[in-house]
Amino acid sequence: MTWPALLALLAAFAFSIAGVLLKRGLQYATPLTAALVSVTFTTGLVWLVAAVTTELSLLLTGKILPFLIAGLVAPGLARLAVFVGVDRIGVARAAPLVATAPLFSVVMAILFLGERPSWMLLVGAACIVTGGVLLSQRRAADRAWRRRDLVFPMLGALGFALRDNISRYGFREYSDPLTAAAAATLTSLVVMWLFAGLEAGRGGRLRLERAGLGFLALSGLSEGLAYMTMWRALALGDVSIVSPLINAQSIFAVALAAIFLRDLERVTWPIAVAAGLIVAGVAVVVRFATG
Repeated sequence: MTWPALLALLAAFAFSIAGVLLKRGLQYATPLTAALVSVTFTTGLVWLVAAVTTELSLLLTGKILPFLIAGLVAPGLARLAVFVGVDRIGVARAAPLVATAPLFSVVMAILFLGERPSWMLLVGAACIVTGGVLLSQRRAADRAWRRRDLVFPMLGALGFALRDNISRYGFREYSDPLTAAAAATLTSLVVMWLFAGLEAGRGGRLRLERAGLGFLALSGLSEGLAYMTMWRALALGDVSIVSPLINAQSIFAVALAAIFLRDLERVTWPIAVAAGLIVAGVAVVVRFATG
């Protein structure tokens, strides 16, 4: 296995651990509060590692601008959307939908770069649609979640796709992934706290019980490790290899939820099959995006 592939799989595993810890933490906090705590710890970890291992003066260049913009979108607002989705429909349902982010990336490339899809891309899209249909099924007595809440992880996926496109553009002129991650997480932190301030000013609820702080802090640290590993993988390898492997987090998330979240949510066979279909579809779409 090449280094980019290995790093991508490590990032996927770290993202899935963060999702499971987040679900536990959301028992004691509102989604916005959870996002604030998590992104704060994520930013702190990335900046600490960057300060110890690289030159922060690399941030003082106009070439860092794309990563500052990327951070406004994700892990900023996109992370908040994912957190709301995890809270409302569960990590096992939300994670596979977030895994469709590469599909949005490919669509953007088709619209703005003039690429034309091959028939294999259509096969991949069919897998994603089938997985989405299975994911939205529920028993008549299951009232724990609403189908309309599926929009939140989908919005998160769109945000992550924008981040990837902007980041790919930025790496044409900028070569240090760690300081790129530091820039992105910083603007993400700023936008998250500004949003929290606006919500508090409108009477929004910012609840955090002490029992949830540890889960959310660990979730943020796991996200930080995942982001640093992800950007390193993207700097070393082709997106067509790295992106599908990063989105294998759906498989990890479903497995971890089945083991550690049995008291909070039930992972059924349709959910597991849907996760596999979506991940397989994303891999095919990204692999054959250039026709």
